[in-house]
Amino acid sequence: MNEKKYTSPLLLVGGGADSIDVQYAANFDAPDPFLFLGHKGERIVVVSSLELGRAQRVSPPLVPVSPEDLGLPKGKRRDLGQQAVALLRQRGLSAVGVSAVCPVGLVRRLESAGIKVTVRKDPVMPGRLCKAPAEIKALRKIQRTTAKAMRAAVDLIRSSDIGKDGRLMVRGEALTSERVRAEVELLLIRENARADEIIVAGGDQAVDPHERGTGVLYAHAPIVLDIFPRDRGSGYWGDMTRTVLRGKPSPAQRKLYRTVLDAQKQALALVAPGVTGKEIHQRVCDVFDAAGYETGLIDGVPQGFIHSTGHGLGLEIHENPSVSPAGGPLEPGQVITIEPGLYYRGIGGVRIEDAVVVTEKGSSILATCPKVFVP
Repeated sequence: MNEKKYTSPLLLVGGGADSIDVQYAANFDAPDPFLFLGHKGERIVVVSSLELGRAQRVSPPLVPVSPEDLGLPKGKRRDLGQQAVALLRQRGLSAVGVSAVCPVGLVRRLESAGIKVTVRKDPVMPGRLCKAPAEIKALRKIQRTTAKAMRAAVDLIRSSDIGKDGRLMVRGEALTSERVRAEVELLLIRENARADEIIVAGGDQAVDPHERGTGVLYAHAPIVLDIFPRDRGSGYWGDMTRTVLRGKPSPAQRKLYRTVLDAQKQALALVAPGVTGKEIHQRVCDVFDAAGYETGLIDGVPQGFIHSTGHGLGLEIHENPSVSPAGGPLEPGQVITIEPGLYYRGIGGVRIEDAVVVTEKGSSILATCPKVFVP
């Protein structure tokens, strides 16, 4: 998981601006900002005495340093800039690289001390793009948890009754987006995962792809369920979307679902080394165009296929590579989502998403979960 070679010194801020890259490089994180220095095969972290014990137990080993070890006086020990200057001087370094998001104050402090600062081009941790076997194992684990949570959400909707006014009812109470979300969150907590932005959006609410959903869920309307939890242990993310309808769908809703499912199947079949994200995205657009679905402003609201086909998945929920008009060639070890969707007011939204790892000859789905429109 970790970048082992640093051709020149690299200074990052963990627990802050560079937290994800530092977590990848050091396999360590903390609630407060701390310094990470990669230099000549060493991975050095400057952490408070409260974090020293944890840092000393990390594998592969880190070199933990406290502000006291740097000889800083009491009033300057919590200042990252002072820590950085002291650390680099202790190591005999007069130049260092930082990321593009390094805090300006830290850069200025280094420069004022006569240290040359070079802003590295992104990505500063290029190894994150193609996952190692241990990373893929972690991603499969959290995606299996995601699938388990998805099945629980679908089961709850399936078990609901249809009230006289079209409301979905469970044990005499109206089923709401909040209720479904709470059930999913409880399951994830038991699985040592968390998800703060679960989407349970029914009817026209789902026409906005990032609408979380609120209030009562109704029969005969598509409900988009998008669950993307993070494993508390590994820090890796899962991501899965299903669309279900309790009741009887209209012909327009059935066609919408069939078209999105067909587009996803064709996109998944294309995933392989050398195929570009642009080609996969274009295949989805072609399927939608052939079915007569247009994208654009309708009554002032963006409708149709209004997002990219997918994104990279790892220590961030959205990372490279992109499955979009800008997407380049895929490589073995990359993990991406495939999530085409169509959204029209009066019909509803439909999105179907799975995460796959690019293999030497094609791809492999991280975790399976039924795709049933009317459960």
